[in-house]
Amino acid sequence: MKAHRYILVISLCIVSAISLAQTIDTEIKYSTVPSGNNIICYIPPGNKLVINDFRGVPAEGNAAVAITSSGFSFKAGFKNSASKTSLIITVFCNFDKSLSWMKENGKNDYILTHEQHHFDIAYLSTLDFMQKLKHTDFTVANYQEKLQAIYTTAMEDMEQLQHQYDSETQNGQLKEIQLAWNKKIEDRLVEIAAK
Repeated sequence: MKAHRYILVISLCIVSAISLAQTIDTEIKYSTVPSGNNIICYIPPGNKLVINDFRGVPAEGNAAVAITSSGFSFKAGFKNSASKTSLIITVFCNFDKSLSWMKENGKNDYILTHEQHHFDIAYLSTLDFMQKLKHTDFTVANYQEKLQAIYTTAMEDMEQLQHQYDSETQNGQLKEIQLAWNKKIEDRLVEIAAK
């Protein structure tokens, strides 16, 4: 009798170990449902911000004439059906109205376009994040660690691109370089919309 119990326990442990290591079906969804009143979700092919969307209070002593608070996030959970378990990852690209601001001398179309492209870059980075997720094999045992690692890298990449954009355009002050970035970003958005 004891031998049978022992074998049963070992068998259950092996089954559990296999299921933890097995690749699970993954569904990646993009959501345009805002998580609050101050949030604007990016709706492809590119919803345009307006000056009134910048509702935050300008930071004292900050030399910038405008700041855009945008980025991406995700939530993950499991969906069980009779035949399988799936990992559902929902991804969001958001603009936070309460943390984004414009000073009076920044409230014009030129500055608005520069800030819009910060939101566009956040969306392009969101798509890159989603592509990385689609090419990852997740298991029950590793999904949290892998998700966090991919998210951290994607956020770092986005921050680097945002910094490069501001650095090369000198926050939009170099008009010819700003025009080149405008074209680069807009061409990429058109390319994505055509897929």
